[in-house]
Amino acid sequence: MSDPIDGASHVPLGEGLVVRRLRMQPSDIVRLRGILAGYDGLASAHGDRTGVVVLVTTTDREAELDEWLEDVAREIDLEIL
Repeated sequence: MSDPIDGASHVPLGEGLVVRRLRMQPSDIVRLRGILAGYDGLASAHGDRTGVVVLVTTTDREAELDEWLEDVAREIDLEIL
């Protein structure tokens, strides 16, 4: 199954997956991806150059992702949509 998400690439979703949509400066997306890479398998990032990023994770790691986003928001100006 596939859900189109405004401002980002089509993100494949299936049972047991959740998304978090973010808006940020396009120049910060690379930084976000770099920080995320240090958290082995926490989420995958999908987006384009519009500044909207979609993070996909499993329901098992949803709370962990939300906590991570709170921490990252202290370093990168982002809005959770």
